[in-house]
Amino acid sequence: MSPEAPIRVLQDSESDLEQADHLLTTAYRPPSWRREVETYLRVQPDGWFVADDGGEIVAMAGALAYGEFCWLGLVATLPGHERRGLATRLSAHVVAWGKSQGCRTIALDASEKGRPVYERLGFEPIGETIALIAPASLSAAGDSPIERIDDVGELVALDRSVFGGDRAALLDAIREVESPRVYGMREEGELTGYLFARERLFGPGCARSPEVAEHLVRAALADPSNRTDEETRLLVPMECAFTDVLLSLGFHESRRLAHMRLGERNLPGKRSLLLAQASFAAG
Repeated sequence: MSPEAPIRVLQDSESDLEQADHLLTTAYRPPSWRREVETYLRVQPDGWFVADDGGEIVAMAGALAYGEFCWLGLVATLPGHERRGLATRLSAHVVAWGKSQGCRTIALDASEKGRPVYERLGFEPIGETIALIAPASLSAAGDSPIERIDDVGELVALDRSVFGGDRAALLDAIREVESPRVYGMREEGELTGYLFARERLFGPGCARSPEVAEHLVRAALADPSNRTDEETRLLVPMECAFTDVLLSLGFHESRRLAHMRLGERNLPGKRSLLLAQASFAAG
């Protein structure tokens, strides 16, 4: 491999998607990551980058911009190509891209292995993101006021006020690519919370109160459509006020990642009302 494999934008082509999927599956774990990559490319086609060594993708990283801040993720290096500075170089490239988009903060969730890379770039740990494993099933609350939502456009205003950035394109792309079940709750006609149920993952979601959070989670767990032999995760954001609710419902901790930020430490929005992240890579 050349010492300076050139960095280029990840393309929405069969070759690039296959190679990115192979890279992520090899560097992290099966099953396929292709749908996740396709989702992010649909949302931010200019924000995902690869190191290309003679036509072979040997490393990648990218980000989604949400206005004042962006979220960096999917940083991976093909085994056999580690310890050559590829992750650092790509991450620095993504940081520069984020700043060029007007983002004052770059946020990410870092594994223990990846944390030193980000610290070298000036990121600081400010909390932890917790991966919880859902119980196999749970009964819905009596007279549950939960409804199924088909139009994710209904969620945008609430999500923006809580998340602190505009991720309407991400919510729409998840719906288009993954066909999730989306649960919502209203009080006096106003949407007070929502939760996506996806393959092996609950999230994103937010709730105006612990009661709304519990109703949403119970509805997702009670729905036979969400039952699977595979573990279902829920990623708890650093600021989440509902961790105790989730633990009381039978969720148990799987792992913790350091939540790190570069630039302004505080993000906009009422982020304590976040119930679940969309992913480690997207926030």
